[in-house]
Amino acid sequence: MSWGNPQNFPEKIMRDALIPASLAYGTGSFLRLAAYATGGLKRARLSRPVMSIGNLTVGGTGKTPITIGIARTLCQAGLNVAIVSRGYKRKSTKPVVVVSDGKGYFASCADAGDEPYLMARSVARAAVVVGADRPAAAQVAIEQFGSDVILLDDGFQHIRLMRDFDLVLIDYNDEPQKDFLLPAGRLREPLSALSRASTIIITKIPYNYDEARLASIKELVRKHAPNAELASSRFVPSKLISLGSDGQPMMTAQGKPVESLKGKKVVAFCGLARPQPFIDQLTELGAVVMRTRVFADHHWYSSKDIALIHNDLYDNKAELILTTEKDLVRLGLSLATDVKIQAVGLDTEWIEGPPRAIQSLIGMASGNKEEVSA
Repeated sequence: MSWGNPQNFPEKIMRDALIPASLAYGTGSFLRLAAYATGGLKRARLSRPVMSIGNLTVGGTGKTPITIGIARTLCQAGLNVAIVSRGYKRKSTKPVVVVSDGKGYFASCADAGDEPYLMARSVARAAVVVGADRPAAAQVAIEQFGSDVILLDDGFQHIRLMRDFDLVLIDYNDEPQKDFLLPAGRLREPLSALSRASTIIITKIPYNYDEARLASIKELVRKHAPNAELASSRFVPSKLISLGSDGQPMMTAQGKPVESLKGKKVVAFCGLARPQPFIDQLTELGAVVMRTRVFADHHWYSSKDIALIHNDLYDNKAELILTTEKDLVRLGLSLATDVKIQAVGLDTEWIEGPPRAIQSLIGMASGNKEEVSA
């Protein structure tokens, strides 16, 4: 089903059948927000500035590469950065897990969850802490690692923790004005929730984008969030990555850029909420995709899964198995040591420059740091 945007009659019937559940979901969300607004539910304020990176929809807007890019910028500015995440689909039952201390310690991917683990490995100088209780997890980062600033991963709906900057991502390819609330659609909140955002980032803008489409997205944003800063970005395939002997994602031994994929016969697999953009990306890079396998979002791979994928490689006489960075770290060393399995690494490219909110956050955190040291 084309989730939220049915393409045929059976999909429309399925969506319509879920609309009552969406109404119930929306009512519950409204009452929860009202409880925070009236003080019925208490919000937590940290002693450090907080930037939330989130979205309105379920999955696929690019929160992980955006968070990684912002964390790197903050670290380069000399700040002690902590990324706080829920740790979705992690296997550890501990209330709080330190994924990385920013000094060389790393928890396992299974205990951390794939996205926090990938962020920790991608920004080694940042502390990463996961927990359903975000204020408690953030407090661990502040007390144990002296964090100057907190990046709240996937935090837009986590109203309990107050933030100084609220970044919300919208996928250029989406049509949220035509979507529905969960479970009939992919919206976590109605579009009116954009009024809470301080910065809205339109992501995944192609090089040859439709100017009219982009203008309509901006118009939609301004309608609901007239005072929000507006930024835009795309994610650029920049490198091929494999797992090192310590489990760390690293450049392939050959150091080949993604241009080496042109004309190469490959098979691909992924476990994403929205797999098609990854497959399309491989085609755009010039790879000849012989076979694809799609697993459930955040799927933990078994040896049986990898055996099937290897069979795809041999049956199609392909040269390489390709996946995403998130999928690569979920394989584990015992399954990913085959040099034929590589991930396409992405970098964030800001169009017309990064959001001003990042520099504002650096100024705020640096000022607080000076006051504490004084």
